[in-house]
Amino acid sequence: MKRPVWPAVLLLLALPACNPITTGIGVAATAGTAAVQERGFAGTTHDAGIKFRVSEAYFRTSEKIFLSVTVRVLDGRVLLLGGLADPALRERAVALAWSEPGVREVIDELQTVEGGIAAYARDAWIGAQISAGLMADDQVLAVNYYVDSVNNVVYVLGVAQDQAELDRVLDRAGGVKYVKKVVSHVMLKDDPRRKAG
Repeated sequence: MKRPVWPAVLLLLALPACNPITTGIGVAATAGTAAVQERGFAGTTHDAGIKFRVSEAYFRTSEKIFLSVTVRVLDGRVLLLGGLADPALRERAVALAWSEPGVREVIDELQTVEGGIAAYARDAWIGAQISAGLMADDQVLAVNYYVDSVNNVVYVLGVAQDQAELDRVLDRAGGVKYVKKVVSHVMLKDDPRRKAG
């Protein structure tokens, strides 16, 4: 019987990223990005810890949850995205996210349907188009946003400098081909709820 080659291919692809130079560049880039984000370095580090703990809980609990759910964290707000056909697994994913220290809100955007490879590729293309457009827009501080697409629905999590920037981000997201709907979970930077936690 032939052994699958995927694990070996993935390992080879990962090796170049594991040398000291690329690791150092990655750490420096992350620190630099964190410093210019609205939440700052401490907030970025706090959110990264929450994301790690939620992902670890998913890994320990259910392979299906771990592989199907994308976790985004900003200001202690956890956005759950992806497709889980089993309602019990969906409820478990939400409960596990709430159980982690530092979580202020869990936003359940999990869908009960699961798409195939074609749907995944289209969603990846949509996300890439929107992210590239935001990065190129000098009137948008793109590092303050997460953009994801699931079944042609775009979800935006972030912190906007003002209403004009937020409108610009949402207009850009809605203007990409194949996008059916844009769901915003963006707060303005002076929103009192950001300070409440």
